[in-house]
Amino acid sequence: MSPTEAPLDEKRLELAKQTIAAYGEHISPAAREAILKQQVAIGMSPYEAYLAGGAYSFVVQADPSVWPAGADPNLVIQRQTLCPDNSKIQLNFANATQFPLEGLTAFKVHFEKGRAVSIEKLAAHK
Repeated sequence: MSPTEAPLDEKRLELAKQTIAAYGEHISPAAREAILKQQVAIGMSPYEAYLAGGAYSFVVQADPSVWPAGADPNLVIQRQTLCPDNSKIQLNFANATQFPLEGLTAFKVHFEKGRAVSIEKLAAHK
């Protein structure tokens, strides 16, 4: 491991490898590479971001033309991989691999039409 690499989460890495082995043809080569580095990248689906970033909390504004009021936000998130819509999704992560020189860092990822469009560090609490 070089000084610019954080140690990988082995459990998350194993899940990612299993998923790529089973469904890799549906994951772009660039996304596969980022997932194995455990780094969320622009253009990833929420599921790919989960494979890369690990556990998350979320904020979901479901597309009202697709989802009824009170729809389960977890279902909204899951459906974006194969059936993206106009739902607005934010996934919040904290890991040491997204920004390896900074150690454990919290960050948020915004999704539109089922793909990551921005990644922002969250301010550290003191």
